[in-house]
Amino acid sequence: MKRIILILFVFISTLSFAQKLSVSSDKNPAIVGEQILIQYSIDTQGSNFKSPNFNGLRVLSGPNPSTQSSYSFINGKSQNSTKTTYSYYLKAINEGTFNISPASIKVEGKTIKSKSYQLKIVKGSDKNKAQQKALSDNLFINVDVSKRNIVVGEQIIVTYKLFTRLELNNTELSELPDLNGFWTKDLESSSIFKRDVIDGVPYNVATVKKSVLTAQKSGKLIIDPMELKCSIRVKNNKRNRGFFSNNYQIQEEYISSKAITITVNELPSPPANFHGAVGEFLIKSEVDNTTANANDAINYKITITGIGNIELIKPLAIQFPQDFEVYDPKISNKIFEGGRKRSIKTFEYLLIPRYEGEYTIASSSLVYYNNKTKRYETKKTPQHNLIINANSNTESENSTINQQIIKTEKKDIHYIFTTTKLKEIHDNILNKNLFILIFFLPIFLIVLLRIHNTIVGKTDENSSDWKNKKANKIALKRLKYAQNCINNSDFDTFFEEIEKSLWVYFADKFKVSTADLSKETVSTHFYSNGIVNYTEKQFIALLDECEFARYSPASNKNAQMGDILTKAKHIIIEVETALR
Repeated sequence: MKRIILILFVFISTLSFAQKLSVSSDKNPAIVGEQILIQYSIDTQGSNFKSPNFNGLRVLSGPNPSTQSSYSFINGKSQNSTKTTYSYYLKAINEGTFNISPASIKVEGKTIKSKSYQLKIVKGSDKNKAQQKALSDNLFINVDVSKRNIVVGEQIIVTYKLFTRLELNNTELSELPDLNGFWTKDLESSSIFKRDVIDGVPYNVATVKKSVLTAQKSGKLIIDPMELKCSIRVKNNKRNRGFFSNNYQIQEEYISSKAITITVNELPSPPANFHGAVGEFLIKSEVDNTTANANDAINYKITITGIGNIELIKPLAIQFPQDFEVYDPKISNKIFEGGRKRSIKTFEYLLIPRYEGEYTIASSSLVYYNNKTKRYETKKTPQHNLIINANSNTESENSTINQQIIKTEKKDIHYIFTTTKLKEIHDNILNKNLFILIFFLPIFLIVLLRIHNTIVGKTDENSSDWKNKKANKIALKRLKYAQNCINNSDFDTFFEEIEKSLWVYFADKFKVSTADLSKETVSTHFYSNGIVNYTEKQFIALLDECEFARYSPASNKNAQMGDILTKAKHIIIEVETALR
């Protein structure tokens, strides 16, 4: 009997000290639209934490892990304790009772689960509703769509604008819209706030995003909402009598645009040679020479101009003569507003006729659907008649021409030499003095190298100081105009100037054309030049900070400008130092 009691006591003790994954909320019930903090805690360190399913609740942030450790020494005994917490910030859009499924974590190879949790969301009072309405009336995202009823392949422009009457400290994109079913191209847009009056109410308006969308399939396609995290500067109602009291506080709010439904209709029954071009186009072709010798190169170019999905048009089916060697076309684009304005696309072919005779490059066709006239139209290129003469040059001259063609095409296999020059190799005894010189020369060079390294080692410190001074000089030169913006309190231009200075510095330093500038290009060139990942992240983060800072009104940026200028100077110096 005593043994049974002892076993039960040990078993109950073990259960009482077993680890538990507890769940708690900072408010329950919560009001519709409120930010809710949900935390999962365990009194140890764990791994492989698996999130619960927040059915019907929007996750704003999380999981955000944190660990707290404590140490105590009482009556000669020391104790260590560790607590791990995973935090989520949620938001409820609708009222009701929401069941949150259990979360789990692994501790010493065992999986521990929390209990399921019920969160009740209720309607707010009239005061809460009034506050929410005041916020939505004074801070919102408006989505402007150029057209809502289109056909497959047709383009529309979608513009996201931020309207505010509040004082924003910062804005941050927290969720981009899903654009499933569309081919997307982002357009340049100015994020500087401008004043606009809507229904007699003045707003500060900034264009957050502007894109051209090309429908790739039919049906009801939904453009999901864009979400922004806005830091609002609000007046602090608490009475603080301290000299350094702050009369303002930062309130974070998440706002989102409305979902947009686009109706995409199927195209009418297309002809066999239709390949998806939609819009209004013209086509022409040209050759640089209608009379040439065999093995001479000829350039044949097709140019397509017009408005529509021109960027998606692929090379046309062209019937070239069988005796011509044809290389893949060089494709170039001049696209304006994603094709919504008159754009140009060219296909340039290199042709090499191998035999004499009279040849014809047949006419080629571009079939497209004109979304204005609602019918298919065809544009054709003219046919080109070519006269190819026999090449009267010798075999040696033909060989030279072929080598030039191959060199022009940048092929990796060079033409084989057809002639050789041989000469007799005579036995030659190595001169004794030359042998001695060759034998002792490496020893002399090693001694000379040791002396050189000793001298250079003494001047390393001075050289490093000189490099740092030069890097500092380059940074100051690049950011000269940004410093002038601070001196002149030109808030609107400052952040744009910092961003421009960083891009221009990067383009000049790494010989990158303006058309190829992107954050991916930064990563590629920094990696290939051995610049550490931390510096790359700082560079890109500063570009993002400047871009987002331009969303907020100028009155908030006085303190921020000096900090950003210092960061820009520091990152340029880091890049300069890494490249030397």
